[in-house]
Amino acid sequence: MDKYTIRLNVKEFMKAQIDKDIASDVELAKKLGVNKTQIWRAKLPVDDPRHNSPGPAFIAGVLKVFGGPFERYFFWTK
Repeated sequence: MDKYTIRLNVKEFMKAQIDKDIASDVELAKKLGVNKTQIWRAKLPVDDPRHNSPGPAFIAGVLKVFGGPFERYFFWTK
């Protein structure tokens, strides 16, 4: 059975942060309802051992703050 993971589209995520005039990851974390470290880890390259895939709270926060669609900010990988 194949295992799929949700990944963050960092380019679109950062563009949305700029478009919403959110100056820092600290401010963004507050708006998303997550810890700033979660944002930092999700932005890291996948091959970095500190990388974490976004969880449900992170995904929900992004869609709440930036709006959809899901596919703009996230994608599936095996």
